[in-house]
Amino acid sequence: MLLRILFITALFYLIPNIIGYNQAQAYFYFAEEEEVAEPEKLDEDKKLLSKSIQRSDIKIVKPVSSFEQQKQDLTHYLSDSNTQSIKAGDGEYIIIEETSSTQNNKGVAILIPDWQQGVANPKAINFLRKKLPDAGWSTISVQSPNKPINYPSAASTKEERIEQNKTALMPYKNKLKSLVTAVMEKANNYPGIFLVITEGSQAAMLIDLYTKNQSLLPAALITLSAGMYSEVENDSLAKNMAMSELPVLDLILKKDRNTVIKNAMLRKKYVNKELKADYRQKSLHNMVPGYYPEQTLLTEINGWLKTIGW
Repeated sequence: MLLRILFITALFYLIPNIIGYNQAQAYFYFAEEEEVAEPEKLDEDKKLLSKSIQRSDIKIVKPVSSFEQQKQDLTHYLSDSNTQSIKAGDGEYIIIEETSSTQNNKGVAILIPDWQQGVANPKAINFLRKKLPDAGWSTISVQSPNKPINYPSAASTKEERIEQNKTALMPYKNKLKSLVTAVMEKANNYPGIFLVITEGSQAAMLIDLYTKNQSLLPAALITLSAGMYSEVENDSLAKNMAMSELPVLDLILKKDRNTVIKNAMLRKKYVNKELKADYRQKSLHNMVPGYYPEQTLLTEINGWLKTIGW
């Protein structure tokens, strides 16, 4: 009996030691395997480093210009409408044509948005593109060229700013002239007169264009928040508008940019001085800054066109 007790006690003592020894063996076995595997990983890392990409091998793709992005968006999202591309000078532009939906065709309205704005601009142009055909006007919405590079100038002296602005705007004026000429050829395919509705800096550029190229004059011009970003160009806009024989509806907003309101007051001053009869300036009430109240805008345009005989 005593021997059995001693034998069982010895087993309880030896078994944990045997298990611990086996576990230790297993641990050292795996540790040895890991130690063997580490040099292999180092060799792979060395190979990868030897095949590292050189900076000269990296090709950086230029970002797509906003002008090209607008073209892609127009052809993609407005594929069901009458989108076309026209060539003007060295450039290619997207236009959208909408025919009059009434029996009495008054003519064609050419819609030109501001710089960096698309023809589907929700602030005013897109609404007019859809609604003017119901009032008897066919519409041609034109993609605007990109804003001139380096305008406005940030030079330290006034003389330098004037010269640099003149240099920056000259190529743009040539582009705009080619574009307007090409769009006018399209407008000649429609019956009736043609008028131009434009906004922002584009309006100022068109006034300058019409002053120097009388053959491009439309029957009437409607401007939305017209104005430039430099003092000399705004003064030139006010003088040219006052001296022009072109009928002008000059619309601004109550909640417009301070520079727009200031420049509108300057235009009003020159127009009153020259006693320009076929000019009307109107400030429209708006809830959202920069956005024209749609029905009020349409009412003002139709009402003014009737007063000048259209």
